[in-house]
Amino acid sequence: MAKRARIIVVGCSMFGTAVARALSGAGHDVIAVDMQEGALDALGDDFDGEIITGDGKSAQVLEECGVREATHLVAATSDDAANLLIAEVASEVFGVPHVLPLVEDETFVEILEDRGIEPICPHRICEAELFRLTDLARGGETP
Repeated sequence: MAKRARIIVVGCSMFGTAVARALSGAGHDVIAVDMQEGALDALGDDFDGEIITGDGKSAQVLEECGVREATHLVAATSDDAANLLIAEVASEVFGVPHVLPLVEDETFVEILEDRGIEPICPHRICEAELFRLTDLARGGETP
């Protein structure tokens, strides 16, 4: 049986909430962090992970989340700059092996990838999916 990942999700936006619920539902240890209790409430009563109210940009809050034992950190706030800061601290200061910041601004993608950080860019994901679907519509093969 595969080892369960220990995943910190900072920011319970719609995206962050969906990620936290899906990963928890898949059996991983998930810690959800947000400054607003109302955002954390969106996880629902059936969320099986840990919930921490606090600022994910704070090293102290990340320590409280057990960041040193985390296998993954998803920075999913609605602010690219905050996500970049959280990702950099998680990667460089705490050595989290897999750091995935949500970034809307595509100019950050290559910079992050060069630093060993795995950005989540919705525009690029949608673009790739549209190309795949368009190719399928023309009779192309699935990979």
